[in-house]
Amino acid sequence: MEKITKKAQVVIVATDPEHHTFSFLLLKTNEKRGSFWQNVTGKLEEGETYEEGGLREAIEETGLKVESIIDVLTLGLKFEFTDQRNRLVHEECFLVILENKWPVKIDPHEHQDHKWIGVDDLKDGVVKHPSNFSALKKARQLLTQWKK
Repeated sequence: MEKITKKAQVVIVATDPEHHTFSFLLLKTNEKRGSFWQNVTGKLEEGETYEEGGLREAIEETGLKVESIIDVLTLGLKFEFTDQRNRLVHEECFLVILENKWPVKIDPHEHQDHKWIGVDDLKDGVVKHPSNFSALKKARQLLTQWKK
């Protein structure tokens, strides 16, 4: 039986209390990895839960400070696919809500750029993979009901 690679996908959103809005953080993969926009994603380490792995990846890939996290929610989305290395992947998705934007520090081994987009600016083509877009749409839906 083929071993399943476990991954977490994390939608990061920053609040703007003054304007009562939210912004999603997107990362652009480096040229070696395809130069496309995505959410934070990463492989779980031995013994990690999906949520633990997702938070670790978010910190590693963006410089996120744990103390700025307001809430972590499961998006209830799970995906199975074969990745570019022909591995069977099981991915679970989370939403990390932050107090506000911060000076993002991307890891150049994985990414070359980042940007913030307003939740109302979410549209087809903003990210490459349908699973990333589904997670962003689900996050936007949850944010309409979220209370601090």
